[in-house]
Amino acid sequence: MERGRHWGGSGRWVEGERVFAPPAGAFDPDWVAGIVLDRDPGAGERVALARAAQRARDARTRGAGDEEALAELTAAGLEPALAAAVLRATDDFATAYGL
Repeated sequence: MERGRHWGGSGRWVEGERVFAPPAGAFDPDWVAGIVLDRDPGAGERVALARAAQRARDARTRGAGDEEALAELTAAGLEPALAAAVLRATDDFATAYGL
């Protein structure tokens, strides 16, 4: 592993801080992937879930409603139930962290 390079999260804080929570106002797709996996440990691979969470957040930031956001996630290859779980976790994270 290359020294000095940040390999996880957004790089806006040190990894130890992530034990408690991401900083207020910062979206962390990896944290959302963790929420999905906490709710359903067999949901999928964490990196793929984090990518889906970022897609969901991007859709919400553009003002997409549920149907549009879910359509984007399923078009990216997620099964409908998993897409709904990712979107729900993304919305829960946004509500909890004031986004």
